[in-house]
Amino acid sequence: MIDIKDILAQNTWLIEGSVAKTSASTQLDAKENLGDKKLFIADMQTAARGRFGRQYVTEQGKGIYMSLSLKPSTDIKNYTILTAAAITAAIETLTSKKPQIKWVNDIYLDNKKIAGVLVEHLLSSDYIIIGIGLNFNQLNFPLDLRDKAGSLFNEETPPITRTQLIAEIWRQFYKLQADETFFDIYRAHSFILGKTVEFEEQGETIIATAVDLTEHGELIVNTGGLIKVISSGEVSLKKWL
Repeated sequence: MIDIKDILAQNTWLIEGSVAKTSASTQLDAKENLGDKKLFIADMQTAARGRFGRQYVTEQGKGIYMSLSLKPSTDIKNYTILTAAAITAAIETLTSKKPQIKWVNDIYLDNKKIAGVLVEHLLSSDYIIIGIGLNFNQLNFPLDLRDKAGSLFNEETPPITRTQLIAEIWRQFYKLQADETFFDIYRAHSFILGKTVEFEEQGETIIATAVDLTEHGELIVNTGGLIKVISSGEVSLKKWL
């Protein structure tokens, strides 16, 4: 089981934390119990959803499912970039794995998605909810996801625990927020830059080359001579080559 006391001991900036054996969604748990720097973790989720409402497959004891309720700092422009950078930095600190980031919120390893970030701004309050779903050593995926979904650890016995990785993710989150190096880490781990990408915008399929990122996390693309800046809230990449 995940040790919340150990996680909080290594992250004294967190005010409160809890671990549930099962939860419909840690995002919902956080929304229903708002508080600054409160961490909600579940060993299993039954109604997990990702960006654009996509279903997220979970397995008891095989993943990391957590959400942080937070009053945002006015200095941070994009918490999705910060969180994705913290995940990659934590994995590289504790393991020999080399994860990469698919714009804007997915963590990949060996060409398969192993984690996703979902940041929700609650317009009715001063809070944001940062959700993370990470396949730690999950091996069972639906047939239609087996070529797309992966896990941080597969057949090998994990050399670290979920508790250790969770603690390190939030340690990196706090550190990178303070020293403002998260954008550089995010950009360095992006595997989209330089590739041909395909996305839909207002019903039209557009093919372009991803050339750079803005500091706000928008993707700069070249559509055959025309430079265009696209927002993750407007489009989702369909293909990348």
